Amino acid sequence: MELHLEDAKLMKSIIDPMIPVGEDLYIEISKDGFRANCKGIANAWSTDAVLRKSLFSKIEVEGTETYYLKLKDFAEFMKTVQNDDKLVISENKDKGALELILSSDQTKMTKKISIRLQTIPDSMKIFDTLAIRKKHTENPKMLTSSSDIQTELFSQAIKAAELGGQEVSLINKPKGLKFEAKETNKSAEAFISYDSEYVDNVVFENKKTGCEAIYKLEYLRHISRIGRVGDTLSLWMLNQGPLILLYSFQENAKSEQVGYIGFAIAPRVKSDG
Repeated sequence: MELHLEDAKLMKSIIDPMIPVGEDLYIEISKDGFRANCKGIANAWSTDAVLRKSLFSKIEVEGTETYYLKLKDFAEFMKTVQNDDKLVISENKDKGALELILSSDQTKMTKKISIRLQTIPDSMKIFDTLAIRKKHTENPKMLTSSSDIQTELFSQAIKAAELGGQEVSLINKPKGLKFEAKETNKSAEAFISYDSEYVDNVVFENKKTGCEAIYKLEYLRHISRIGRVGDTLSLWMLNQGPLILLYSFQENAKSEQVGYIGFAIAPRVKSDG
């Protein structure tokens, strides 16, 4: 197996958000491209990232190859990426390792790491963001709402909520989405109206009662830092399910999605206190 990515920053952009999630990284490589999954303790937070084949200058693989390794090793190496770096990933079967090479045409510098592969657990199941979206689109009873929110608006709401505590209640109503955080001696909130020009494609199924769920701000804070001005974060709130967020980080000239990173965040149990 060997694949070549001309812009190594794309790989860094999907690996960086996984760092707070868990310890292990699951990778699938096929003719369709590259997929990476990472899950936190008790699946409280799952991350799914995809780079499609059009982004690679070379993909040499038979069928689908799967790999399981330490996320920290992969992520620390990707932190060394410079602006013009190219990335080559290959398997060294003799060493039982995945090898990563970064190279720069400008500086003529080459960096390499060999990461030992681990046995894939029998319990490993792929988290597929788009499959989850399709499932809930076909069964509206499971969907409370979905919307596309510009990333800077989502980021501002999270920053405001952080002033009130470590956990945030997302309160979803037909008019918009409220972010509310409070502790004993303080509280803070933010409201994103669904009438805003920065919000699009709003679908609201549960018009009578809406829904409310509590999430750790440390998770949402990390997601809010992804993306550039003008980018969009798609958000699905599910009935008795996780909060799903999808960031399409790269589009080509035809406005086709050529890569994304998705998150599933389990709600916290709301205590009586």
